Amino acid sequence: MSLTAPLARLEAALAEALKPHLATTGRILLAYSGGVDSELLAVCLARWAGQCASPPVSLIHIHHGLSAYADQWAGHCAARAKALDLPIEVVAVQLQRGPRISIEASARQARYDAFRARLGPNDLLLTAHHLDDQAESLLLALKRGSGPRGLSAMAAQQALGQGRMVRPWLGLRRAEIEAAAAQLGVEHIEDDSNADTRFDRNFLRHQVLPQLNQRWPGFSQAVVRSAALCAEQQQLCDELAEADLLTHQRDDGALSVTALAALSAPRRNNLLRFWLRQQGALMPSQLQMAAMAPLWQAREDAQPQLDWGEHSLRRFRDGLYLATPQPALSVAQESLSLSAPTQLANGQCWRFIESAQGPRLRSPAPGQQVSVRYGLSGTVRLKPAGRSGSRPLKKLWQEQGVPPWLRGRVAMLCYDDEVVAALGYWLEAAALCEDGTGWVPQLAHE
Repeated sequence: MSLTAPLARLEAALAEALKPHLATTGRILLAYSGGVDSELLAVCLARWAGQCASPPVSLIHIHHGLSAYADQWAGHCAARAKALDLPIEVVAVQLQRGPRISIEASARQARYDAFRARLGPNDLLLTAHHLDDQAESLLLALKRGSGPRGLSAMAAQQALGQGRMVRPWLGLRRAEIEAAAAQLGVEHIEDDSNADTRFDRNFLRHQVLPQLNQRWPGFSQAVVRSAALCAEQQQLCDELAEADLLTHQRDDGALSVTALAALSAPRRNNLLRFWLRQQGALMPSQLQMAAMAPLWQAREDAQPQLDWGEHSLRRFRDGLYLATPQPALSVAQESLSLSAPTQLANGQCWRFIESAQGPRLRSPAPGQQVSVRYGLSGTVRLKPAGRSGSRPLKKLWQEQGVPPWLRGRVAMLCYDDEVVAALGYWLEAAALCEDGTGWVPQLAHE
């Protein structure tokens, strides 16, 4: 069968997208819904794999369980995979539900979580997104009030988990895919939810974009060009943020408040968003960004904070920290062994190395209980080794630069009721070993 122009363009775009990956040691997976787009891509991928020495190719179908026909669709996909002689994995996912949770967003999150979990180093995930999907994505981002990053819509390829996601047909129209599918007589699923305009993307697809393209032919292509320009602008913003991060991030990972205050508001916001994104934090809204001003305008001895979602920005001295929720400690005191690594309630694992050199703890006296305690009062007086006198624990934390929200999670090593070390910070002068072999605390992963 001679190829029509649409099918030839689609197969050429697929081959071009995969060309850099022919020598890869990974796999090629196709996100396969069974709809016309992914069905045609599965056919083209099988044809491509049969014509060249390709990496292993397989399909992955996500079973969302949202439709009464979901089991039938999974069966269709399995049958089509067998006909194409391609392996398939059907993955059932659980969606988060709630009064303020979008079903579309929840399904997308579950889908991509499943993809990430299955991608290894050098693996590729192909999707059948096309130009019309791209136009819809930009308009949805515009509805949300997104900046350049959101308005960039979808990238032709990007990192995903340990692998990469590639969209070979992002520059081609839906009409070309449908024409090529009709030529090949491709059997595909018609998702009953695709016509439901209560979903935002369907509303744009069926009611908004057709009118816009009728009034202004080429509107969708123009929208996609705007997305590409936004992607360029976002790249410039990221490059600037990377340069700022090199000079404004401290050794402990915090941002310098003094440096932030000296930046213009747009440049400061750009750096903050980039820094938060690197740490996997939920992006704050524009109003929340505006509410951050006290974090760098407050006095150095103040401790302002801003909470949103599951995240908290906190100020301590000249540092701005991202504090993530940590489970409450299950105990205030727990036993510890000096002779074997011990996993503690604060998430750390400590071991003790026997040594006859350098600062080291004496062994506990016979019968003394070895334990760690958390949340000691700031009025407790301690004397770290090398100091001439004792000081209240609160002052010692300040000297050590330990932020207040972390102090209660520091494991204080005790022999009976005597504090002999703040693990990770200091050994107590009175607990040092004068002669012979003693114990040196060490995090087990070091």
